[in-house]
Amino acid sequence: MITIKRLSQCNLEDAVVAWNKGFEGYYFDMTMTVDLFTRRMILEGLSPSLSVIAYDKERPIGIILNGIRLINGKKISWNGGTGVDPEYRGKGVSKKLIEAVLAIYEEENVEVATLEAVKENVRAIALYEKFGYKTVDELVHLQNMDGLSKDAFLLENGQYAFKKGLPIDASKVPFYKALVPWQTQWNNARDGESILALDDNKAIVGYAIFKRLFNEEGNLQSIILLQCESEPSNNRKEDIVRNLLRMVYVPTDFHVVRTAANLSMSNKIVRDLLEKEGFKVKAKQVFMVK
Repeated sequence: MITIKRLSQCNLEDAVVAWNKGFEGYYFDMTMTVDLFTRRMILEGLSPSLSVIAYDKERPIGIILNGIRLINGKKISWNGGTGVDPEYRGKGVSKKLIEAVLAIYEEENVEVATLEAVKENVRAIALYEKFGYKTVDELVHLQNMDGLSKDAFLLENGQYAFKKGLPIDASKVPFYKALVPWQTQWNNARDGESILALDDNKAIVGYAIFKRLFNEEGNLQSIILLQCESEPSNNRKEDIVRNLLRMVYVPTDFHVVRTAANLSMSNKIVRDLLEKEGFKVKAKQVFMVK
C-alpha cells in the first residue's frame, strides 16, 4: 500500500534514498548525500513541512520537494524536484504525490504554483497538465567551457556606468522579473552578486544577477548568470546587455565554466549574444504555472 508522508515526519536517510532512486537515469546526475541534501534544502529555501515522500510500506519510493515565498504580495510555491523510483514509475505514485502537494498548497493558501520540467519529459508534462498546470515559458540552460574571445561582448562605442551590489538590489529595479523559475530569483542567489547598468542620467537601464563559485583553494571555478534584463522601452537594449554580460563574465582569459541558468527563450538578445560566444545548449525545460 502506498502512503504519503511529509518530509518533516521522516528521517533524512529516507529522503535521500527517495531522491537518489527517484532521479536514477535522469537527464542530469542528481545524486545526493545526506549532507548535500540538507545543504540544498537550507540554501534553496525548501521546506520539510511542505515536501512529501511516498512509501510502499517502509520503503521510500518517491519524493517532491517544495518551497513557498511571498512575491508581489502573492503566495507563490515552487516544486524543487519530483522523483519516483524506476520500479514504481507508471503505477500512479506521481499522481498521489502531486495530489498531496496540491492539498498542502491549498492549506497554505498558495495563489500561484510553479514548476519546471525537462522539455523532453513529455509524460511528466502531460501529468502536470492534467492537474491544471500550463506551460508559460520555455527555458534553456547554456554553458561555455572553452573560454571567451578577448573582445567578447565588447562595444565599439558607448559605455554605461555600473553599480555592483547584492541580488536584492536588483529586485528593487522597476522592471525586475519576479515570477521566474525559482532558481533564478534573487532569493536563491545566496552569496550572489548584482550589477546595475546606469545611463548618463544615472537612471537604471539594466541589471544582472549572477554567482561566482570558488574551490577550497579560493580559485574561481564557475560563473552562473541567473538573470540579465534591459529596460523594456529602451532603444539600446543590445548595448545594455552586451555591457552587462561583459561585466558578469570577465576576465575573458580565465578558463572557467560559464553558465546561463534557465534563460527564457524569449530573451533573444541575451541568448543570441551568448551563442555567438560559443555557449552551447546543455538542457531545455518548460516553466509551468497553475
